[in-house]
Amino acid sequence: MNKLWVYITVLAFVGCSTTPSIQEYYASKTEDPNFLVIDIPTSILGIDSSSLSEEEQEALNSFQKLNVLLFRKTDKNATQLPSELKMVRAIIDGKNFDPLLIMSDRQYSGKLVLEGSVERPDEIVFYGSGDEGFVLARLIGRNMQVEKAMLLANAIQRGNGLENAAKALGGFF
Repeated sequence: MNKLWVYITVLAFVGCSTTPSIQEYYASKTEDPNFLVIDIPTSILGIDSSSLSEEEQEALNSFQKLNVLLFRKTDKNATQLPSELKMVRAIIDGKNFDPLLIMSDRQYSGKLVLEGSVERPDEIVFYGSGDEGFVLARLIGRNMQVEKAMLLANAIQRGNGLENAAKALGGFF
């Protein structure tokens, strides 16, 4: 009987990954005062549905919310930034995510990655970092498709969706 418990324990440790999933990372940071976690429903973007094509409306309906995690570097938490960046990069660069787009310049870097297939992603995540901190944004929805995400991005840009969201969220801070 004792051998059985030893085998179960060994399997549990071998099967466990030391890198948390992105969901576990988000959950672990919700109570950390150095992080800001915001769920932004697509309705807050204030996009006029009558101005959308049928395809864009379908894209908008397939996404429910944007889950955003922000870390802003301050004098008090500056030493925490490198370890947080290392952890986030380990998650994003891990075997679960495939890169769609990589951006980089002298001040900022970013990646758009997906988990699952291009046809039916389980999750679409944007990661961006700079000297001031970093942002992780998860696009959550039903029947998501990369093409729909691109259509939605165009509709948001055309309809000033990010400005509308910033104005709506500004009242909370």
